[in-house]
Amino acid sequence: MGISLDDLTWGLMMMVVGMGVVFALLLALMAVLMLIGRLDRPPVEPTAAAPAPAPAASGPDDTTDARPAAPTVRIVADGLDENQVAAITVAVMTHAENRRRLAAPETRAHAPGSQLFASRWLAVGRGFQNNPFTRR
Repeated sequence: MGISLDDLTWGLMMMVVGMGVVFALLLALMAVLMLIGRLDRPPVEPTAAAPAPAPAASGPDDTTDARPAAPTVRIVADGLDENQVAAITVAVMTHAENRRRLAAPETRAHAPGSQLFASRWLAVGRGFQNNPFTRR
């Protein structure tokens, strides 16, 4: 009783067809997701073109600064002014600091790792590790 060449050929053909279907569906899914991403993009509003700067002389008497302007951060907050955004930022930072402090060692009831004996699974596992296997 052995495997015939026909059985092996049929099995390999089924594997190739199955893998081909899987990868074809993955490619189709990728195409659909890319299409949805393109259709879901917010419309881009054309902005007025800024006038081109005049070419500056590159002589030794050139006093213009060639460095680009420093980037600015603009916070988009619906209906909030700068003072309200600053107050919310301070409140969030204070809350995060207090949450971090709650996990500090001085507020814990027990030191980390001090109650490893409490788990029965851990105790049994350590018992198996520490005692050699004996056949009953």
